[in-house]
Amino acid sequence: MTVGPLDQRCLEYLIVTPDFHHWHHASDDEAIDRNYAAHFAFIDYLFGTAVKADRKLPNQYGVVGDYMPDGFVAQQMFPFRARADP
Repeated sequence: MTVGPLDQRCLEYLIVTPDFHHWHHASDDEAIDRNYAAHFAFIDYLFGTAVKADRKLPNQYGVVGDYMPDGFVAQQMFPFRARADP
C-alpha cells in the first residue's frame, strides 16, 4: 500500500511523525512547551500545543534553562548529584 501526498498530510495531523517529533526536542522559542503527544499528534492540535512553524525543522535542539553535563556517564549520574541549593 502506498501513501499519497494528501494521505500523508492527513496522517501528520493524526499520528506523530519524525518531523513533528523534531519540534518536541527543539529549543527554539516557538517550540518551548509544545508537541507533548507521544503517539497521536491530534491531541496537540486539539489542545493548541502543536508547533506551527514556517519551516520544516528547528534551528536548535536541547534543554533550555537546565544545566546538562557533557558525556553519557555524567548525564546518567546527573539526577543523583548533590545540589548546592536546598
